[in-house]
Amino acid sequence: MEKTRLGISVGLLAAIMYFMGILNLLGLLLIAGYILFCEKDLWLRKSAVKAVLIYAVFAVITLILGVIDNCFGILNTMIGWLFSFRIDFPLDLDNIVGYAASILRTVLYLVLAAMALKQNTIRIAPLDNFIDKHLKEETE
Repeated sequence: MEKTRLGISVGLLAAIMYFMGILNLLGLLLIAGYILFCEKDLWLRKSAVKAVLIYAVFAVITLILGVIDNCFGILNTMIGWLFSFRIDFPLDLDNIVGYAASILRTVLYLVLAAMALKQNTIRIAPLDNFIDKHLKEETE
């Protein structure tokens, strides 16, 4: 079992990083930054980039929902000047999609953390293709 510079296994460090993705963005960024700057294991480095990208993808989903909600707010303000009705997401879909995205992110990080203990991962094609394209093995 390969060890990191910290003396713990590569899989355990990746699992800790994925758990941190559930708990705290700053912690995730600190661990991923440490891995990218200090560790040489390619699988671990790819895992660090994947963890940050997953967080970013779900942050963009949340951002898009917020922008759409703000657009409805602007539209409702303008409509309110003339009429007394509002336009909202049907069936409160913005909240449903937001909660579903949050649950999916948490489950994804939990599964990735469990798999990381065995130095395995889930292949998410768009993310993995991006990572493979931009993160290559260092030659010394």
